[in-house]
Amino acid sequence: MARVAAGSRPAQTLRQLAQMHRALAAQAWQAWRIRDTHKGPLVWHVKHVPSYVPDERGLPEGPYHLLVCTHPLSGEIKYFLSNAPADTPLERLLCVAFGRWRIERCFEDGKGEVGLDHWEGRRWLGLKRHLILTTVSYLFLARTCQRLRKKKSGMDGLPGAHGGRCVGAELATSGGGR
Repeated sequence: MARVAAGSRPAQTLRQLAQMHRALAAQAWQAWRIRDTHKGPLVWHVKHVPSYVPDERGLPEGPYHLLVCTHPLSGEIKYFLSNAPADTPLERLLCVAFGRWRIERCFEDGKGEVGLDHWEGRRWLGLKRHLILTTVSYLFLARTCQRLRKKKSGMDGLPGAHGGRCVGAELATSGGGR
């Protein structure tokens, strides 16, 4: 691996970088409400700094967003590295970083509720049609659920990763077809 200068420091792991980065050490933790769960709001403490990652030749590439998130109750630490544009707000980065559970939930619901896993065909066109039908069915269920759901209170004073909106609301209200 090539270095920028002879005798420069060896490459660091993400964990080492997060522990020794001056900007991270100087920065205070920000509390963010990631989502509301049946047990109450899920709050993570977050630090965010721009970072540069070496490319295949060892030269700095970036800037990237480095997010260090810690759960105050369990002590769990998560690291996220994003190549989003430099002006991307922290709120958006957190929405994407913690969005994995929504995608998993979408597939889980799709398999259990609308038959996403019931396709038994051999052609791409058949799979495409099946995916379109199950996605439209899921969208109908999401809109209906959103319309019938009562709004939850978000009065804890912490900024939310979704601006106080329900996550399904964007899906249910942003699409055309109305």
